[in-house]
Amino acid sequence: MSTSNATINFDSSLPRTYSDSWREAYGQGEDTHRLSSYQAPNGEPVVFALDSIGLGGGQNIDTAEYPYGLWSNSRLGEKPHTIKINARVIGENYIAQRTKLTTALQVPTDDDDAGTLDLPLWGRFKVVVKDWNIKEERSKNGLSDISIEVVRAGYSETKRFDEVSKNLASANIDGAVRKLKSAVVSSFAVAVEKSKDVTTLAQSFGKLSKKLQSVVGRVQGAVSALNGMMNKINGITNLIAQAVLLPRSLAQAFVSAAFGIVGGVMEIKNAMGETASYFMRGSDTDDDEEYFASSSSTGSGSSSGSSNSGTGSGSTGTTSTSANSSATSSTLSAAKQEEVMQKFIAKNEKNVLMQFLTASTYTMDEEQITEQQFNTVAAMENLYRTAAFGVCAQLLTKMDASAETYGSQSGLWKLLSKLEDSIDKEDSAVFAAIEETRIACAEMLLSFSYDVELKRTIRKEMPLLDLALYLGCDADRIRSLNAVSDSFLIRGDVIYV
Repeated sequence: MSTSNATINFDSSLPRTYSDSWREAYGQGEDTHRLSSYQAPNGEPVVFALDSIGLGGGQNIDTAEYPYGLWSNSRLGEKPHTIKINARVIGENYIAQRTKLTTALQVPTDDDDAGTLDLPLWGRFKVVVKDWNIKEERSKNGLSDISIEVVRAGYSETKRFDEVSKNLASANIDGAVRKLKSAVVSSFAVAVEKSKDVTTLAQSFGKLSKKLQSVVGRVQGAVSALNGMMNKINGITNLIAQAVLLPRSLAQAFVSAAFGIVGGVMEIKNAMGETASYFMRGSDTDDDEEYFASSSSTGSGSSSGSSNSGTGSGSTGTTSTSANSSATSSTLSAAKQEEVMQKFIAKNEKNVLMQFLTASTYTMDEEQITEQQFNTVAAMENLYRTAAFGVCAQLLTKMDASAETYGSQSGLWKLLSKLEDSIDKEDSAVFAAIEETRIACAEMLLSFSYDVELKRTIRKEMPLLDLALYLGCDADRIRSLNAVSDSFLIRGDVIYV
């Protein structure tokens, strides 16, 4: 039997036999009969006399039992093949043969470096040694009874990683996330259809909708982008209000809303100039076009009633003063706009990321008395965690690498790994999608160049600009890493890159 998907091909079929005739398999028509043997990795075959063999296999079955004598079975996959052998070494010099066989069985084996079990009636098996035992009796001189238990070699973790890595050139994080979205919706629908409580289902999706709304509440951007995110979240509550309680429909709406937040954040990021201008208004205005036109002017534009004093930051215009207050130009230079804009963008992405990374500890305070209620709540929590994992993987790869350090990204990766560990990956499609998403995310992050955080103790107070020149680090990076301003004299431990 073979198992295959886009990246893995594994054949668990039995090996080819030497012959369909047992006489020919033993080689009785030849001068030398074929013997059973075991060969350690990079070793020589050691023969033994076979007494009996047992080959075991089967399927892993998930059996769900329900009231009134009803049950259902779901196939989870094929069990590993185990081989149990009873054999002996015999002869005048059996001690030397026993020592060779014992030494061979002691050699470590795994899927990458498997031993070879050669049986005349079965063929050659690649195996991993599990247990072995040697027994000798006083009444049986000249022989040792040996029992060996092995497991057929499987598809190693190394091969799995290599095969998946080869396909990453054509598959990016977005493609992996698309597979994850499809897999988690299907898995949720199957899990809940077995045993669900409709009331708990509706209440749980209502709570998840509020959770997403709280995440959107931390996003800063244009109203149109925020409305787009909220409309997708409202799609969940609309289905509940219309009494559409189909698990697949509700799960699709939730997943669409969760990933819609990522799309909204990236939309704000792409609309850089508009977003920066929106948040840097010196005063409220009803006419946006007039405001943007005035803010782009580098002439003698001044803002009366401004709370700032002195000259405008980056403005080329003149300032006017009055008896009550001084006014300054509200126009910011392009460089300053870019700086403030980047801060808003980074804040959006980091805020949303941190909200979804906490999904690993998220639990629903729903009543769980019946089996249906318990099953529904468990499926809902797993749906949220799996969707959150995909959202976080996307956001991690879309964050500005120049604004992050190796230490900060390592901390975020640990939180992502914690979130992955909290997910129930019993469904094979969900397991494969999560693994592909994690690997794609890791490969993309490894392609980025992150600064390594350093620390130095400054024993004498220094101004920020002098300190930046002394450390060879940009002043803005020192300010962001240590939360200091230009007016401070800095002393003590300073983090820099």
